[in-house]
Amino acid sequence: MGKKVSGIGGLCLDVLAHTTRIPAKDMMSPLLGTSCQGGGKVPTALTAVKRLGVDAVLFSTVGDDAAGRFCVQELQDCGVDVSHLAVIEGGQTNLTIALSEQETGGRSFIGRYDMRSILPSELDREVIKASDALHLWDVSDAACQGAAWIREAGGRVVFDADRFTPEIAGHLGMVDVFICSEFYFEGMFGKGLSKKDQQDALKELSSKGPGTVIVTLGDKGYAGYDDDGWFDGDAYHNITPVDTTGAGDVYHGAFIYGMLAGWDNRESARFASAVSAIKCTVQGGRAGIPDLQTTRHFMETGQILTGVQEKWEAYYKSRSIL
Repeated sequence: MGKKVSGIGGLCLDVLAHTTRIPAKDMMSPLLGTSCQGGGKVPTALTAVKRLGVDAVLFSTVGDDAAGRFCVQELQDCGVDVSHLAVIEGGQTNLTIALSEQETGGRSFIGRYDMRSILPSELDREVIKASDALHLWDVSDAACQGAAWIREAGGRVVFDADRFTPEIAGHLGMVDVFICSEFYFEGMFGKGLSKKDQQDALKELSSKGPGTVIVTLGDKGYAGYDDDGWFDGDAYHNITPVDTTGAGDVYHGAFIYGMLAGWDNRESARFASAVSAIKCTVQGGRAGIPDLQTTRHFMETGQILTGVQEKWEAYYKSRSIL
């Protein structure tokens, strides 16, 4: 495709455990599967971008510890450009212990997030300006600087909003494509909205700057608003979900791919939903990310081709210390 995506966002190591149901106090549940995979919203989205066929470069920080070395090597093996990571001497790489349960499909997380964010002085202006899109998840000084650079050069800013904060709401003017979770949406507009109220809320979000606004709704699909009006779509239910960790991150990466391929928002959103659904059939945020051929086949037939997921499952099994 000849396109490139830059991303600015925190990197972490995910230690994943899958069980029948997360146990109550003083109880124990059987361990159905474990894995160690890289995590972080922007890095995982970029991994999806690259697996679908578009070059990706990450700007982030990482410690010089074992977790950091694992994350850097994994991204390199996935094809993501890590030459602009800032390695912090003596730093502890962010860590997430992710628990997923079979019975409900729910997740719980325990995290350590002490690593500092990347600084504006650690960005590469020319690399960002030469990119076609910039993916962000916060409104740090570096994120705002990167957004200004890429929009100056004619590129687009895509934002992943997970939880509502006034800071994010106050920076919508620097965003072109705003994709938020239902948690952000409910935090801003409240729960239990009618479809009409939901449509009005999406239109209101768009009026604050982003030309495209989408809210992801888990197994209920997604809804969006752009210059052509309101649209929505169902989630794919013809799968057996194993772990939804990273599903939203992967959705963002797949949407960016569709956007850069020249598809309209409706086609990109449907494609992103398919990529996210396939990912959920494998434990962790990255092992299950499909390639373009696998996704197209799934959308046409409902079947998931063998090969790509098995390759990456074997990769993570070979690197796991669990």
